[in-house]
Amino acid sequence: MTSMKKFCIAAQGGGMVACYHSGVISALKEKFGFHKLSRVIATSGAAATYSYLVSGQQELIQPIWADLVGGGKFVTPWKFPPGKRVMNIDFLVDEIIRKKYPVDLQALNTSPVRFEVGVTDAGTGDSVFFPMESRVDFFELLRASCCVPYVSRDKVMIDGRAYCDGTIGSVSGLERTGNEENILLVLTRPDRPLKKLHLLRKIMGWLLIRGETRELRDAIWDVMARYNDIPRHVKQIRRTKNIAVIQPKKPLPIFRIDTSLDRMTRTIRQGYTDTMEHTGLDEFFARMA
Repeated sequence: MTSMKKFCIAAQGGGMVACYHSGVISALKEKFGFHKLSRVIATSGAAATYSYLVSGQQELIQPIWADLVGGGKFVTPWKFPPGKRVMNIDFLVDEIIRKKYPVDLQALNTSPVRFEVGVTDAGTGDSVFFPMESRVDFFELLRASCCVPYVSRDKVMIDGRAYCDGTIGSVSGLERTGNEENILLVLTRPDRPLKKLHLLRKIMGWLLIRGETRELRDAIWDVMARYNDIPRHVKQIRRTKNIAVIQPKKPLPIFRIDTSLDRMTRTIRQGYTDTMEHTGLDEFFARMA
């Protein structure tokens, strides 16, 4: 079992709203530091963001987000058919993460912090997490984890299986924390239930994913219910373990698909403020003393 003096971060994805994690990371480093961090579990944009924390390149996180939002090459809102491939995941991985702001793979692989990236099996709809020691191509793993059906690119093949957006299969990563005693959950949505989709959005949603397998479609439709179940899951964990939740106190300024630098800046600032003003974090870290 993990030492009581170490903690794990489970980080939720969510497209451009994942820039919220940048502010959270800055505040955590400033107030508590990461010397007790032993594991990070992340999907989608959160996986890309936390990879730079685990590799010791935290200073690159905010410049990367600014480049992605303001550069005009990652998100192209006006596409036809509407919404088709509006997010250029290949640009994110190949031009930003591999070339312009290269993640230090050696540092990532040798880090004392265990790093796990979640993807969704496109055939079964199941969540699959790959730790760095699995030796799967890290860039293909990130490409798959960020690959949102319809709005980005086709599935990503890893060892002969097709994978896509990790947040579909795992909305929080909490199911991976079973052997952890201290869990810091970082969410990108406020603490309020997601509203049911009205009929028009249901029809539009069905049209967008009708070409996927039945299992993947079911997993996509089930995301809302599983997200709304997070508070119950946290309450259950809290009975026997030390857990704290960082999440927006109010809806984030930025949208899941967005090109506004101003909204990005305000979202990062909100992540920082929500963390610095979090009244439960002092107690969370004190329990590991």
